[in-house]
Amino acid sequence: MPVIKTSSSHSAPVAENIFWLRVENAARQYGFVLLVLLLLAGFCGLFSKGVFSNAHLASTDGKVDVDYERFGRNQSDMDLKLTLNAPPGENYTVTLGGQFMDTFEINALYPQPWRFSSHDGSMTLEFHDQPEGGQHTLWLSIQPRRWGNVVSTLRINQQPAVSLTQFIYP
Repeated sequence: MPVIKTSSSHSAPVAENIFWLRVENAARQYGFVLLVLLLLAGFCGLFSKGVFSNAHLASTDGKVDVDYERFGRNQSDMDLKLTLNAPPGENYTVTLGGQFMDTFEINALYPQPWRFSSHDGSMTLEFHDQPEGGQHTLWLSIQPRRWGNVVSTLRINQQPAVSLTQFIYP
């Protein structure tokens, strides 16, 4: 049987830094918990659609109710629902202002307005034939074109405006 010779060359010991050992230990202990908390926040709507994102706002005079999403993502669809309490049989206008027109693209609008116009960064939609009961719902499907904090205003028939604050993630 042949004899195998091994060399006994030892390398220098590894220099360990106690600070980085503690960082690694903390990452192992708390990293999993942090990951689970981020996933739960995402599922609940902190970053887009969900419980934390859905919001309801009403005007001071009670004529406008708005259901919208507080958080959205750039280039993703968002929903906006306006419920208007206007006298039956009267025409009414909806003005979308603030940063709304600079930030959002309207993909769908139901029902369609009779006429619309744009002036000074805001858009006015005119509607006819109010249904019985005086309540009308306007549905908008919108898509953000930029990210950041957005403050939009919604005004019905020159009444006081309702202000929405939304945050759009990149």
